[in-house]
Parts: sequence; structure tokens; C-alpha cells
Amino acid sequence: MQSDPPARPRARLRDVDPRLRLGAAVAACCLAAGARSPWTPAALLAVACAALRLQGVTAGGILRAFAPAAWIGGLAAALALALTPGEPLLAGAPPPLDAVTGEGAVRAAAIGARVLAAAAVLRWLSRAAAPAEIEAALAGLGAPAALVELLALARRFAGALQRAGGSAFSAAALRGGFSRPAAAARSAGAIAGVVALRALERSEHAAVAMQLRGYQGKLPVADRRPSAPAANVAFAATAALALTLCAAAGGAG
Repeated sequence: MQSDPPARPRARLRDVDPRLRLGAAVAACCLAAGARSPWTPAALLAVACAALRLQGVTAGGILRAFAPAAWIGGLAAALALALTPGEPLLAGAPPPLDAVTGEGAVRAAAIGARVLAAAAVLRWLSRAAAPAEIEAALAGLGAPAALVELLALARRFAGALQRAGGSAFSAAALRGGFSRPAAAARSAGAIAGVVALRALERSEHAAVAMQLRGYQGKLPVADRRPSAPAANVAFAATAALALTLCAAAGGAG
């Protein structure tokens, strides 16, 4: 399976203030979450996918990025489709299709589009800005220092916890832990316990290491690199135009 190239911001995006990149992503997610029509998040999804393609992400890489969010969005959309009352959309169809309503279909489409649009925007942000740049942008925007430190520590330990969870999952699978639903439930609980214990262990080791290195209640945050004013203006104008057009797509739909 071909993997995506390392996530490095393109030269032009690197010249843009990280606060603008972070603000554009947050604004897009808020627009997708608050849209009543499914056309607005669908338009945002298309724009984010186009931006990912411009960053060099393959079509397969974009689809793989949607995999975790697709489960959540699919489940939420299915619940909306099944539980929304209204006039039947497929009258006379066999169960359970006869319970599908027009309002439920619209709501399900909107929920699915919102989840996928947010996933695409966050994927773009992860490639458009390095983690240290996002932390510096949050600090520059006045975010609480505790939040910035929490994100920084979570980023550093995410890989170790992911490897611990993967090892526990592989061990459970080799022992037949997912052969039956009851066994799968026990295995899932055991894996969660292993990850939780490893997180606690890592946090204790990190606390001791930070104290030995003179931690005084504040982690150092990398300074923002100088940005180009022309690149900032161009990016802000492009982002504002794209968000406006996506919002207008919802009004037109």
C-alpha cells in the first residue's frame, strides 16, 4: 500500500501566519457544524479535498483519512435516518425502508457531510501546519497555557500509546479474542485497560523527567516564524471567498 509523503507544508503555505491557517480551519469546521443544509458541508468537503490534492495527497490517502470519521458519521446518519419522523419517502417499500422519511434523509445527509467535511478540514490543517506551529498559534491567540501544554504533551505521547494499543490488539487477535461477540467485548476492555495503564505510566515518567529538567509550571513554546504580509492577505482573501461560496451553496440548495 502506497503511503503519503511526509506532511510538510508547501512553500506558499509556510509563508502564511499559522494563526490564519488555524483560524481558517476552525471557521470551516464551525460553518460545517452550524449549517442547516447538507450543501454547505458538502461544498466544504469538496474544497478541502481539492486543497489536499494540491498538497500532494493521493486520492487513496484522502479516502483513508475519512475511515475513522466515516464510522462515526455513518452511525449518526443511520440513527437520524431511522428515528426522524415524517412522511414516508418510500411508501410501500419493504421494512425497514418503509420507515425512511424525507426529513430523515435530509438530516442524515447533513450529518454525514458535516462529519466528513470536518475530517477533511482537520486533515488539511495537519498537513498545512506543523504541530509546533499550531501550538505557537494557539499561544499567540491567547489560549490558556494549560491547554497548549496538554496538546503538546498529548502529541508527544500519542505515538507511544498508539503502538501500545496496536500491540495489545495484535496479541488479543492472535489468541482468538475476537472470535465471538462476548470475547470481543472482553478483549476491547482489556485493550482499553492496557492503554490506560500505559498512559498513566508514561505520565508518571514524564512528570519525573520534567521536574528533573527544572520544570517551573510552563512548557516552552516555539516562537512563530516570520510570515509574509502578501501571503497572509492572499490566503485570508482566498479562505474568506471559499467560506462565503460554501455558505452560499447552502442557501441556494
